[in-house]
Amino acid sequence: MAELFLTQRRRPLTDAEVLEMTHCMAANANYCWELVALQNMSFAAYQAGDMQWLHEVCAQIDALEDGQTKRPGRKGTDRNKKSQ
Repeated sequence: MAELFLTQRRRPLTDAEVLEMTHCMAANANYCWELVALQNMSFAAYQAGDMQWLHEVCAQIDALEDGQTKRPGRKGTDRNKKSQ
């Protein structure tokens, strides 16, 4: 994304580059949204005094930051299970 940003400062992007930039921006927005949701959940868990939930959410934050995909919420809830 940084390379495309710098390229657009020198010349107009091609259609393929614009599409790639759009995909990168969407992925970045999704990452930011998920991270903020998890951070808000960690604060809620802390405020509620639910240390197990707090540790689970913090593990999900770590996984997200490491590039792994985990859905926000409590582990083991129906919301986090894939449809079979």
